[in-house]
Amino acid sequence: MDKLIKINAEQRLYVLSCGPKYVSCLGFDVCEERKRRLSLELGVALAACHPVGSSEAYREYERFVAIAAERNRATGWRSRSELTPELIGLEGWRVEVVTSWGERQRFIVGKSCGFIPVHLAIAKRSSTGGPAVCGTPFQSVKRIERAYER
Repeated sequence: MDKLIKINAEQRLYVLSCGPKYVSCLGFDVCEERKRRLSLELGVALAACHPVGSSEAYREYERFVAIAAERNRATGWRSRSELTPELIGLEGWRVEVVTSWGERQRFIVGKSCGFIPVHLAIAKRSSTGGPAVCGTPFQSVKRIERAYER
């Protein structure tokens, strides 16, 4: 199924279908960075230069996600391309970070499911999940305590 509904060049966004009633957006630059990291991790070359923000550039990103999905189905492999480098190995720890914007945050480092996981900022032990970590690259990361076992 084709998820790309339209391209919003003014706001530099791909507008994507998320079912019959919902849409999501993916920024042009975020798409390019994700594509670049998946290309490196998968060892698959990027195609000839597609203009940033073009439908061809988005389709190439989808191609890399499909290759990653197939590798996961065949071997159980999971990508590390969307994990926050400073937090790898700190899953289950409460950390204090200073974001790239200078904001101090504390959270428990979690990791999402799926074949392209992201780190999650979990508020407290009793939380059942949390948002994707943002504000990277961090100015600093400090380990506070082991919140739970991975």
